[in-house]
Amino acid sequence: MLTDPPVIPTGVTRVYVSYSDLLVHVSEAGNQSGWYPVDAQGTIELLGSVNFSQTLGTVTVATGDYNLIRFNVTSVRVTYNEANYTAFVPSSELMVRIIGGVEVNNSKPSATIIDLQTTVVNIGSRSDPEFMLRPVVRAYPVPSSQVTTGIERQGFRQDLRGLLWWTSLRESYTANLRITTVSLTASSFSLTVENSGNHSTVLGLVTISPLVDFLGVEHPGSHIVDSLLNSATFVILKNGSLVPMRALAAGALGESAYKSLFGAIGYNLTVKASATFTYTNKTIIVGYPALKESVSGTIVPGQSYMITVLGTQAVASYVAVATPTHSG
Repeated sequence: MLTDPPVIPTGVTRVYVSYSDLLVHVSEAGNQSGWYPVDAQGTIELLGSVNFSQTLGTVTVATGDYNLIRFNVTSVRVTYNEANYTAFVPSSELMVRIIGGVEVNNSKPSATIIDLQTTVVNIGSRSDPEFMLRPVVRAYPVPSSQVTTGIERQGFRQDLRGLLWWTSLRESYTANLRITTVSLTASSFSLTVENSGNHSTVLGLVTISPLVDFLGVEHPGSHIVDSLLNSATFVILKNGSLVPMRALAAGALGESAYKSLFGAIGYNLTVKASATFTYTNKTIIVGYPALKESVSGTIVPGQSYMITVLGTQAVASYVAVATPTHSG
C-alpha cells in the first residue's frame, strides 16, 4: 500500500507496479530457510492507492513470530504525458523487515501492512524519457483488534485516513524533512535541512529547477522536475559534500552512471538533527550543454527556483530567488 503521494516528475499521472513471489519469514529460522510462500501476484497503481491498503494475499503458517517479507517487482510502467513507458528498477527483489515483528497464533488471524514509498525520476529527456523507480519499503504489524474478516479477502481495500493506529505508526517511524534556509547565486549554493520526525533518513539528491517547470502542478511538493536534464542535480555524499551529477558523469549523460549514482547511499540525517550543505566558487550549470533538448544555462539572479532534497521516505521542497554573486 502507499500512504503518501510518491515523488514523481511533473507530467507523470500513473505508476503501475507489478509484483510476484511474495514470502514471509519466521524469526527463529535463518535467512535461507523458514520462508512461507504467499499466493499473491498482481499489479497496483500507486497514485490511486494513496491512503488505502489493499490485501495482497493470505497464507496459513505455523505459530511463531515473523520478521521479514520478501517479494519481487516484476515490472513498472509509468504514464507520462498520456504515453506509457517501462521504468527501470535498480533491484527487483525487495527484502522488508517487519518493524517489531508480527505474532501468529491459533486464536486469531494476524496481518502485516507493507508501506511502499517510491521516487520516480526521468533520467532521459522530455521527448525521449527514460524512467527509474527507487522503492523504499517498510512493514508493520496490524493491531490484532483491527484484523477483520474483510481484511482476509484478497483485493480488499481499506481507507486508512483517520485510523489512529496507522497515524501513530507513521508518526513513530517517519522522517519529517524541512528546508529551513537556502542561499543561491550563479556560483554558490547552500541549504539547511532539518529532520523533525521520529526516524532518521538518508539524503541522496538535491535538485535546483526553474520554478516555471512546476506551474500548474497541483501538489508541487511531491513532484520533481520532469527530467533531470532540466535541473542542476547534486549528489549528497556521506561526508555532506555536494557534488554535481554532471561532474560525476564526466560531462556526458551515461545511463549506467545515473543509475549507479541515484542508488548510492548519501548523508544520514538523524532524528531531530539538522545539517547544512554548501557548494561554492564554481558556476552552477542547469541542464547538460552537450545534449539536445536539455535546458542549458546558469542560475539567473532574480529568477525563482524550486529546491528539492530527496531522502529515504522523505522529501522537502523550497522556493528560492537567486541573488547576485558578490565580488571582492
